[in-house]
Order: sequence, then C-alpha cells, then structure tokens
Amino acid sequence: MMKKPSKKTKVTLVIWYDAVAENGWITDEEARTNCKLDKCVSIGHLVDRNEERILLACTKSENEYNALINIPNTWIDTIKEYNL
Repeated sequence: MMKKPSKKTKVTLVIWYDAVAENGWITDEEARTNCKLDKCVSIGHLVDRNEERILLACTKSENEYNALINIPNTWIDTIKEYNL
C-alpha cells in the first residue's frame, strides 16, 4: 500500500499569460492584431509563493518535488487554491 505524504498540500490552479514569439515578416497591422499572449492554465502542488513568483510542482513525494514551473506574478491572471 502506498504511503500518503506526511504534509498536507495545496493543489493550485493558475491562469496566466505566456510570452509568444513570432518569426517571419508581417505588416504593422498584422502584428497589432495577430500577435497576442497565450493564455495558459497550470495545475500543481504549491511549493512556494512570494512577491515575485509562484512555484508549482507536477508531482510531490514524501520529501521531494518533480516537474517544477516558476511563473512570474506579473504574468498571472487568476490563482485558486484547493486544500487536500
């Protein structure tokens, strides 16, 4: 039987906007209308949150995290936390 992690964890949903790069030649009008930020949704275990960023992990074991994503607060639209 699998042992449960000892610490409670907060599963966190973050809606955020990522930078997008375009390549090739486009007109001024195409650049203004077509070059938009990508809306992203990340869900993971809350590792840390401070005035600069939020840090989520895809996987949590008893003592370690794996597959981390570090999202700057200025890119974040919405944060929802769920206690498990």
